[in-house]
Amino acid sequence: MSKAIPEDHALMTLAIKRRGKFVDVPHVQEKLSRDAGRKFEEGETKGLLNGLLKKGFLRERAGEYAITDVGREYFDKRWREVKEELNQDYLKVYRAKQYYPHVVDALLEFCRDRWVSVFRLFTERAWLQRKLGPRYITIKSPRDVERWLDVHGIDFIPYIHRVGSDRPDWLVIDFDAGREVPIGRTKQVVRAAHGVLAGHGVEPTIKFSGSRGFQIWAQFKPHELPRDYQPKQLRTERRGRSLFSFYADIVRFVESRVAEKLPGLTTAETARKEERVDKVLLDASIIKPMGDVRAPYSMHYKTGLISMPVELKELGRFEPEQADPELVVRRYEKRGNEFALRPCDGGGLFEAAVEWCSG
Repeated sequence: MSKAIPEDHALMTLAIKRRGKFVDVPHVQEKLSRDAGRKFEEGETKGLLNGLLKKGFLRERAGEYAITDVGREYFDKRWREVKEELNQDYLKVYRAKQYYPHVVDALLEFCRDRWVSVFRLFTERAWLQRKLGPRYITIKSPRDVERWLDVHGIDFIPYIHRVGSDRPDWLVIDFDAGREVPIGRTKQVVRAAHGVLAGHGVEPTIKFSGSRGFQIWAQFKPHELPRDYQPKQLRTERRGRSLFSFYADIVRFVESRVAEKLPGLTTAETARKEERVDKVLLDASIIKPMGDVRAPYSMHYKTGLISMPVELKELGRFEPEQADPELVVRRYEKRGNEFALRPCDGGGLFEAAVEWCSG
């Protein structure tokens, strides 16, 4: 691995800006001093930028600098040689801007017509933004995605229901592995849950979370709340009849069936996180009004990996490294959007869940 030099840090600072964006010398000086690990004076910074200007990597206007296409082409090769020494948060932003144009159509399928939260990432800090001013965020077009990338918004978290809707669009089972659970055991749980759903006629789709877990999603044909359904009574909350409660109870029902096959490995209890370090949580807590979930093909802001689809037949050999953005792009270009949710008849699953809730 080559050692990063000051020019690499300067190019990184400029490469994450939108095309045609000019910045002044003090801006680069501040970022360079931080990322290179030593103080840069203004004159030294200007000399460095002028050196990059002579190479054709930058252009200058009224004392401000912007990266050229030649500079972008150079940096797109160079960062791979020095990636461990670059600002890792900036590198995620840079890679997100290269990645999303390839998969934006698939991403938008899960963002349109609903509110979307966006994780924005800056050096050693990130926050989840839910609103722009008084309005919840909506993302309707590739241009909307591009605008968020320009302000370091790299992770897209849509709500599980459409704007104004009183029902979830998707059944989402989030598998949250405790810190002592190896990925192989998590895969066992995912496979078992997939089997429970498939055994009731459901067509589930798996995706990697982008970090340590997985999710299973399913979509049902239009249906009403089962007449005999009564919410499972929990110690932590009082619950009424709704499709949100029902879908959450389906998650708990699935966990109960998985626990029969893999005793001691799973839980549906979200409280007391310290007590489930060796368990996989099947998390029903996101299924609620204003509940949100990472979109398929979104980049995880912590890891820089992609929340990508995983077929059941490849689950056993899947490793997180396969979710590198460039590898996902290659796969997407060959296969297209693999996260296809086919509405299915949930009648058998609904009946079993209703009976379990009444037990």
